[in-house]
Amino acid sequence: MMKGHEALMDDHTSSNEELDEKSQELEELKNTFIALVSHELRTPLNLMAGYLDLSMDEIENDPKQAKKYLDIVGANTNEMMRVVQELTDFTLLQRGRELTHLNPISIEDAFLQSYNLLKPNLMKKNINLGVEIPDEVRKQRFDGESLIILFRNLLSNAAKFSSEGGKVLIIGKTEEKKLSLAVHDWANPIPENKSETIFEDFRQLENYLTRRYEGMGLGLAVARRTARFLGGNLELTVRKDGNTFEIMLPIKEAE
Repeated sequence: MMKGHEALMDDHTSSNEELDEKSQELEELKNTFIALVSHELRTPLNLMAGYLDLSMDEIENDPKQAKKYLDIVGANTNEMMRVVQELTDFTLLQRGRELTHLNPISIEDAFLQSYNLLKPNLMKKNINLGVEIPDEVRKQRFDGESLIILFRNLLSNAAKFSSEGGKVLIIGKTEEKKLSLAVHDWANPIPENKSETIFEDFRQLENYLTRRYEGMGLGLAVARRTARFLGGNLELTVRKDGNTFEIMLPIKEAE
């Protein structure tokens, strides 16, 4: 009887330790979230406030200089919109939102909409974007919001980490009842021990205080979760000369 009682006590202690660990993880996640949001919003807000004041001072004396200041305000406005969009996507998926497919659009339409949103990011770094998507892939239709989330996050990721004058190549293909969209970049190869970590919420390769790149570490996590909601997946293949993020989706039979 005593041995059984001791076993129960051990199980109870183990359960408490697991709960404590999960509680600590949640607390760390909450603190990371607060720190990231503060970090991501504080910088563009401070810049916007400062350059708005400068532009107001110069708007009559030096209109050209005032326009330069306003361009900076516009760029930081876009940065804040990106942060809000990342948080919106993450929140919807975190709630376990089911995709209703009430607004299916083609791969081609979703890609063009996403490209138009991210064209300034690509042009700013003079990135050469190549697209090799055959007609049988272009015409495939999925939930529009989900496709745009996928393209937006993967193109944004490629633009962020590619070097000035770099290239990004998107190749689409079909095989049996599956569709593949591979986004190839020629950025620094992701370390092997980080190949899955980057798909976790709020994860980046660098600490949020010291990193060189903007972002909350949600883009790839949201993209993979979205691909899985569509019945597929998002996988990473690290090459010697870069990285390949491949979206795989099931092809639906025509109704």
